[in-house]
Amino acid sequence: MTFALIISAIISYLLGSLNFGIIISKSLNKDDVRSHGSGNAGSTNMLRNYGKKHAVMTIIGDMLKVAVAIFISFVIVIKMGNISLAENGGALILGIDARMFTKSFAGLFCVLGHIFPCFFGFKGGKGVATAGGMVFMIDWRIALILLAIFAIIVLITKYVSLGSIAMAVFYPVFIFVFYKSLPLTLLSLIFTLIVVLAHRENIKKLINHTESKIGSKKDSCHRIFAPGAVMRHASNLRGHASSQRIFV
Repeated sequence: MTFALIISAIISYLLGSLNFGIIISKSLNKDDVRSHGSGNAGSTNMLRNYGKKHAVMTIIGDMLKVAVAIFISFVIVIKMGNISLAENGGALILGIDARMFTKSFAGLFCVLGHIFPCFFGFKGGKGVATAGGMVFMIDWRIALILLAIFAIIVLITKYVSLGSIAMAVFYPVFIFVFYKSLPLTLLSLIFTLIVVLAHRENIKKLINHTESKIGSKKDSCHRIFAPGAVMRHASNLRGHASSQRIFV
C-alpha cells in the first residue's frame, strides 16, 4: 500500500507541474505570464495580461489535470495497493474512507505540483483552480457552496485573492459539516494551509490596502499595457496602416 501511495504521489505531482498558465502563455503568446503582473501563473494573472479566453483555458486545464491525477490514483490504489474503493463498506486509510483519502491525497500532490512545478523552475500558481477541481471530485455540493462564497466576496469586495482565501478557509468547515470526520477534516486543513501560504503576499497587500481590485482602473490599465494586449494593438495598427496605403 505504501508503494502504491508513493507512485500515486509522484504521478499526481508531475501532472500538477503541468501548469497551464505557463504552457498557454508560452505556446500562444511566446511569452511567460510569470514575467508580468503579479508574477503568478494562475488564471487571474492570465486574465489581466491576455484576456478572458486565456484565463478560461487555464482554469479548465488546471482543473482537468487534478481529475486525471485522481483517476490514475484510483487505479494504482486498487491494482497495486489491493484496496477496495467501494462507496459503501470500502477500506479505511488512516481512519479515512479510502475513496475520500485517495482523492484528497492525489489532489494534495497535484496542488503542490501546481505551486512548485518541476518543469518550470518550481515557480507556478497558487493552486486555487487545481484545489477547486479536487473539491468537485470529492463533493460537488461543497464545491458549489465554496464557489458561491467566492462569487459573493469578489462581487462585494472586487478582491479575487480574498475570495480564494475564503474558499480555502471554509473548505475544512464544510468537510466536517457534511462528513463529521475529524481525520478527513484535519487532512482538508492541509489544503487550507497551503493555499493561504501561497497567498501570503496578497494577504499583506490586503492588510495594507494595496491589493489590486478586479475591474479597477489600475487593473484596466494593466490589461491595456499587458504584453498580449500590446501585441494585439500593434497588429491592429499595422493592419490599419496597410489598408490606408492601399486606398491612398
